[in-house]
Amino acid sequence: MTIKKVIAVSLISGITAFSYGQKLETTNAAMAYKPLKSNPMWMMMDKDGSMKKELYDAKTEIDKAYDKYKASNTLKPKDEAKLFFYRGMIYLDYMMSADSTMLPELEKNEEVYNEAAFGSLKKCKELDTRGMYSGEIEAKMQTLRGLSLQGGVALFQNKDYKNALASFEAAAEFFDVIGKTDSLALYNAALAADNLGDAEKAYEYYKKCADIGYKTESTYQGAIKSLNKKNGGPSDEVLALIEEGKKKNPGSMALIIEEFNYYIGKGDAEKAQASLSKAIEKDPNNPVFHFNIGATFDGLATEKHKEGKHDEAELYAKKAIAAYKKAIELKPDFVDAYYNLGVFYNNESFELNSLINEIKDEALYAKEKARAKEYLNDAIPYLEKVHELEPKDVNSLKLLKSIYFNLEKDADYERVSNALKELGQ
Repeated sequence: MTIKKVIAVSLISGITAFSYGQKLETTNAAMAYKPLKSNPMWMMMDKDGSMKKELYDAKTEIDKAYDKYKASNTLKPKDEAKLFFYRGMIYLDYMMSADSTMLPELEKNEEVYNEAAFGSLKKCKELDTRGMYSGEIEAKMQTLRGLSLQGGVALFQNKDYKNALASFEAAAEFFDVIGKTDSLALYNAALAADNLGDAEKAYEYYKKCADIGYKTESTYQGAIKSLNKKNGGPSDEVLALIEEGKKKNPGSMALIIEEFNYYIGKGDAEKAQASLSKAIEKDPNNPVFHFNIGATFDGLATEKHKEGKHDEAELYAKKAIAAYKKAIELKPDFVDAYYNLGVFYNNESFELNSLINEIKDEALYAKEKARAKEYLNDAIPYLEKVHELEPKDVNSLKLLKSIYFNLEKDADYERVSNALKELGQ
């Protein structure tokens, strides 16, 4: 036998021995894990801790096998699949059976343990071309997913949003192992993150739901709101998301409102009003939409006055008044609409008074002065209605007091003054 052949035989012998060691330790792990494998929820029955000891023994053996596998993989695909099956199952149980002494270790090495558990089971499914382990993996993932969802719901109802989020994330991870997307778990995770105030995670999960077509209108709306919080206000990214959502949900009222909110946040009242006009077309009897239209035109009128474009301001003023009145018609106890309309008439009177001081023509001056006075009179019934609906509202009473003073309506001035005194004003 030549030297070359001796070396070749030695190498083959070494490889065979190393491979056998990997297989043996995998088998030892399988044997230690066998009593636990037959009962997926063994940790609930392990009163004396004996079963956890078997788990530790199984983990020790599978770690030995995996360390040798990493050093030099000599396993056949079927044996490799077996190694990853037991590594995944053992590490998953190890994570699930964690007590207070184990938690620091798990939290510090979260990615390592997740890879060992979930990564190994996914790897097993890739290698397991004959489906020897797929049934067991799927059954365990389905069981754990169901328990995680139930636990998450209970935690959410108790307002423990942090742990609810973790439970829903785990449920989604269990389904991911078997190649399924758990839309319910993802949506619940989004809600939990939202309630927790974690805008980044809320956006992540809402967007995932939107991308797979789950509750697209509400998930896009949730994603938009979360992205606004995450970015600290309206951004190009938010607008792109709104447009994406509108393409998938044509005519969505919720997304039209989000578009309105975006433009209001950007200070673009005209585009905001255009968005609300679309909403009105979809739901013409919604008083809130008409109120918001009124508030938008109200703001535009004020803006045009500041720019010195008073003719344009007057056009917006008429639209604001009409929209506020429509809101009141649809909701006769709409306090905010009454108040805004009263304030608007008062402000228009103030604007007109500031302009007529420059009028030289006496006849025109008198005409415009009368119109300014008429605006004040127009404000009165709406502010009085606010007082009727909200007797303790100080702002409406203070404005009424000012109006009655300017109109020299002494009796009403005294009445409102007394009402304010009774409120400690």
